[in-house]
Amino acid sequence: MTSFHWEQAKMNGGGFIAGLLQDPRRPNIVYARSDVAGVFKSVDGGRSWATKNNGITGYHQHDIQTFAISPHDPDILFRCSGSVRGGSFFGAIHKSDDAGESWRIVCRDATFYGNGEGRNFGEMIQVDPHDPARVVVGSYSTGIWVSTDTGESWTYAGLKDERFGCVFFHPAQPGVVYAGTLGHFDRNPEFVAQQYDYVRPHAGRLYRSADGGMSWDVMHEGLDFAALAADPRSPDVLHAACVWNGIQKSVDGGRTWTCHAPGLSKYEIGSLTIDPRDPDHLYCAAVTFPNHDGEVPPIGLYETIDGGDSWSLVRWHTGADLHNYPSYMSLPYAGWAVSKVRVDAQDSLKLLMSNWYGVSISLDGGHTWDANGFAGMENVCIENMTVHPARPDTVFMVMADHVPKLSTDGGRTFSAMPRPAVEKTQPDSTAVVASRWRPDFVLYAIKGYGACSIVRCGLDGRDPQVVFERHAQPDTAESLLQLQSRAAGVSVHALVEDPFQPGRFYAYLDGIMAAGAGVIQTSDWGDTWEDLPFRLPGYITRIPHERFWIENELLSVVIAQTKNVCGTNQLFVADPHRQGTLYAGEWTEGVWRSCDGGQTWQSIGRMLPFKQERASVLNVLRADPKRPGTLYAGFIREGLWRSTDYGDTWHKLFPADERIFNATTVAVGGAYGDLLVVACEPLYWSSCRSAVMVSRDAGATWTDVYDTRLGAVRWKTVALEPNANTLYAGSCGNSAFRLSLDG
Repeated sequence: MTSFHWEQAKMNGGGFIAGLLQDPRRPNIVYARSDVAGVFKSVDGGRSWATKNNGITGYHQHDIQTFAISPHDPDILFRCSGSVRGGSFFGAIHKSDDAGESWRIVCRDATFYGNGEGRNFGEMIQVDPHDPARVVVGSYSTGIWVSTDTGESWTYAGLKDERFGCVFFHPAQPGVVYAGTLGHFDRNPEFVAQQYDYVRPHAGRLYRSADGGMSWDVMHEGLDFAALAADPRSPDVLHAACVWNGIQKSVDGGRTWTCHAPGLSKYEIGSLTIDPRDPDHLYCAAVTFPNHDGEVPPIGLYETIDGGDSWSLVRWHTGADLHNYPSYMSLPYAGWAVSKVRVDAQDSLKLLMSNWYGVSISLDGGHTWDANGFAGMENVCIENMTVHPARPDTVFMVMADHVPKLSTDGGRTFSAMPRPAVEKTQPDSTAVVASRWRPDFVLYAIKGYGACSIVRCGLDGRDPQVVFERHAQPDTAESLLQLQSRAAGVSVHALVEDPFQPGRFYAYLDGIMAAGAGVIQTSDWGDTWEDLPFRLPGYITRIPHERFWIENELLSVVIAQTKNVCGTNQLFVADPHRQGTLYAGEWTEGVWRSCDGGQTWQSIGRMLPFKQERASVLNVLRADPKRPGTLYAGFIREGLWRSTDYGDTWHKLFPADERIFNATTVAVGGAYGDLLVVACEPLYWSSCRSAVMVSRDAGATWTDVYDTRLGAVRWKTVALEPNANTLYAGSCGNSAFRLSLDG
């Protein structure tokens, strides 16, 4: 067990929470699942949270599509995770016997898509309420699986290639279990998963099994079944959330269905819950998104009090109804993409609601909501962390779905920086730099749908102004897929200050070369920008040269969502010892150096392990601030390399043997300039464990300071406080951490 204490930063939520479970015997214990961060646990009824990923070791095992708790023994839980790479789905089922404190794998045959289509729908795994040993799960592509020994072993039970929206044991009929499936989502053809999925065998169906899931009969075809609820007083009365067909009711055991809320069919409905003390009282949640025309309710929460015969909006919420939400979540974002609503097991007026940012609590039946600051629910996807060169304990981070965030207390808490008024959506942020010459001066980069921008502001984010912008070319293939490509055309990968000339900054733009990718600079604090003659070999028409491989397959958090958590601000360096010397890296094609301020460039990467294997990809370049001429290059699969002559020659530094090590991020410095840190993230195409290696003797010896109880954290960035042995680390999904390397 490590002796180092990893302190998770307080971020006020910010990532998608797709599911909620409550302990049936201890209602103050609540569990939440995330599409990228694993499982969270609350012991105070949902007011504060802590991650529970101990025992998780594999790539994408933090991407949870569904989970379950045993009603017979609430210490027993199951979590189902997985993803798609190389055109194939994969997954695993983990089991906990100690209320989520540790997990072990019990099945590798069932596939799941934790960060894909349908992750916000009903649970697809459930423990039989009449038989504690029986568990049934519906996978993403490999059908139904059944366990009769409390999840220790699993048997295939048919329905391969179906896409399940829910699996549901009838509470009043022993042995009866329903499975709802989803057809092709024609209403949402541009969803990131769609082009990597396959055509399902038929439209959505409802299946019924009378033998605990071993054999199945078709009850209904033509609706997409995302969630089910049953009236325990009337076994033939069922309710269903049917995605784009609203809420449906059946009075004949699921054979025929009637919609009593036609107005809800304009929304995606994936959540349905029943009051355990009043079966006539149900709630459903509409997946609404920020809408400025006033037609969409800020929080799409609907209820019925007559057993589903009529439905109504609970309340048209205003800002006065919301309490303790972070500043970035003013309406309409508070109700963005509600995924689950749950009624408390003991109090019908207490509701839990999860959405794209965290979990909120209502104590009055959904009329007012308290986010409690999303305490402990730290699940944002960070691209990069940057330490202020002149202000101690001041740290910036950039991330998917958010503007940059700032900490002034040494990485313990972060708050969102203001965004420019011209930006109407929640943009992604990709790079940030603060000036050593003017400590109150900051530049940061954001990307929205079809454009990238550089913003100038004060240290606290005041007076943000767009000082550079490039739009997508309307005729590019990427501009037609704005959801996937985010900033079709170009994106600001890095922002770097010149260490010798005040007011000069560089930006490294990746994307389509003809659309403006390359290197730009300003010499007047961002007032004007000019392109530098960064010329790559003619066959490279875009950066990354192998975009699909780098941004979709190898490094991204979710397939097809281009430039989403691939790591940024890591492949451009201004040498701190030799004026006018710049370095630029390209993931698969090499490293280039300029000795004249970017006017001419030469290749210096011939000794580096490019193309040794498909996954041998450059991911980070760093210059040593204390040792002239010393550079570090981190590679996926190939580990950490070093040059001591400004990049003329290179040799491998770590690991000394041939084992796979994904050196995704590097930091150099510390209180005495003697710390060298390299972090490793687990990847599907380059399998290894998560690690954070620290050397105090220039790479001669190494110590792994990673705490394995954190699970399989995908590290994207590390940074060192210039005058202290404090390490900051950011991840893809599990937010940011602070670690003192003094022990």
